[in-house]
Amino acid sequence: MPREKRELATLRFTGSRFEDHGLELDVLPELTAYKKLLVETAKEIWRRRNPNRARLPRNFESRISIKFFRLMPGSTAVPLIREVDVAATPSLPFDDIADEIDEAATVLGEAIDAADLGQPAPPELPSAVVPLFDGFGQSLREDEGILLSSARRPIPARYDGRVRDLILAWVEPVYEDQVDLIGEVRGTDLDGSTFAIRLDDGRKVRGPFQPEHERTILDALGDHDCMRMRVRGTGEFIQSDGSLKRFLIVEAITLVEPNGRGVDGDEPASLLAMVAEISARVPGAEWQTVPTDLARNLDHYLYGRKRKEE
Repeated sequence: MPREKRELATLRFTGSRFEDHGLELDVLPELTAYKKLLVETAKEIWRRRNPNRARLPRNFESRISIKFFRLMPGSTAVPLIREVDVAATPSLPFDDIADEIDEAATVLGEAIDAADLGQPAPPELPSAVVPLFDGFGQSLREDEGILLSSARRPIPARYDGRVRDLILAWVEPVYEDQVDLIGEVRGTDLDGSTFAIRLDDGRKVRGPFQPEHERTILDALGDHDCMRMRVRGTGEFIQSDGSLKRFLIVEAITLVEPNGRGVDGDEPASLLAMVAEISARVPGAEWQTVPTDLARNLDHYLYGRKRKEE
C-alpha cells in the first residue's frame, strides 16, 4: 500500500536560548513526549467511538509514524509530518481523511489553550491523558515555551511551565482502597497485560493482570454474554464521589455466573463466610474456654460490671 506524507503539527520553541534559530539538543525529548500525548489521546478517542469493541485495532500504535525533516527557515519551528497508508484510489478533494491522531492534535491544542486562559479541561480531553503532561515541557526553562499548532487548528497555543501546572491541576484527588467486585469483561490487551471490566452502572474500569490470570480473563471475555468476572485487589478511587477509577493491584480473578455464584458452585464471599473461615482456624479447645453466658454478660467480662442472672 502506498504511503503519503501529511502535515500533522508544528512545535515552535521560544525563549532566549532559541533566539539564534538554533535548537538545543536538550529539548529533543519534548518531541517524543508530545508524540506520547498524541498516541494516548488517539487511543482514548478510538475507545470512546467504539465502546463495544474489546480491543484496539491490530498494530494501532506501531502504524503511527511521525517524523520531522527540517526546521522552518528563520525559526526554531519543527514541522511534524505523518507517514500514512493511503488507498490505491485517490480520495476526492472534499473527503475528510483525518483520523484519531489528527483529532488528538486538535484536542491537545484546545486543552493547552483552555489552561492558558484559566478555563476548565475541555470534555474532549481524556482524563487518563492529563497526568502525561507532567512529562511534556520538562526541559523548558523559566522564560521558554512551545507554540503548538496543528493542521486542523492553525492558531498556536502556548505551552510553558505555568500552563503545565494548570493542566496537572485538572487531575482529580484520589485515594486507594480494597476492591472486591463483579463485572463483565469488555476488553484485554495481552501485550500490555491490562484488561477492562464493565460495572453494573455502565462504567468501564481498567487494570493490570498477572500471567496466571490471562486464561481466566480470556474465558470471561469469550463468554461475556453469560459469564462475569470477580476481581479482588487494590483500586484507585476518585475522592469527590468515591467511584472506582482503575485497578492498581489485582490479587485474584475468578469466574462467576451472572447471579454472583462462582462457577464451582460456591457462593461469593460475604461477611458471614469470612467469620466462619476465621472461626474454623481457632482450635476446638479454645472454644471450650468461652463463657456460655458471654452474650448476656458481655459488659461483665469486658468492664467488670455486675453479672446478670437468668
